[in-house]
Amino acid sequence: MAQGYTFPAMPMEGLFPNLFTINGKAYPSTETIRMKVGQTVRLRFIGSNNNFIHPMHIHGGPFTVAAIDGETLSQAARYKADTINVGPGQRYDVLWKATQKGTWLIHCHIPHHITNNNEEVAGGGGLTMAIVVE
Repeated sequence: MAQGYTFPAMPMEGLFPNLFTINGKAYPSTETIRMKVGQTVRLRFIGSNNNFIHPMHIHGGPFTVAAIDGETLSQAARYKADTINVGPGQRYDVLWKATQKGTWLIHCHIPHHITNNNEEVAGGGGLTMAIVVE
């Protein structure tokens, strides 16, 4: 294993990154969003790398897709989802409403993207972030 990379099953594919970040930080160093029941948060998912799709998911209920690639969707065009595939160069603005108290995770659904160098730290890693609803 090279520093920060793992070897895929087919070595001819090269080295794949093994550390993923949200706003430049890997969980558990990612920021925690604090909310109260009834509040809504707008999150922007950006596919800032050129190789991977990240199926981003939020626990605690579906979110509403409000904008795609910088274009705000009309009310009629908005839709609910609980996971959205964010590809290279894509941007999605989603609205998530806190409906109940608890700690809810935002994370990528690719297991290798939610660890730090294939190791969990404090229960996760990489593309993971927490929302705490009080």
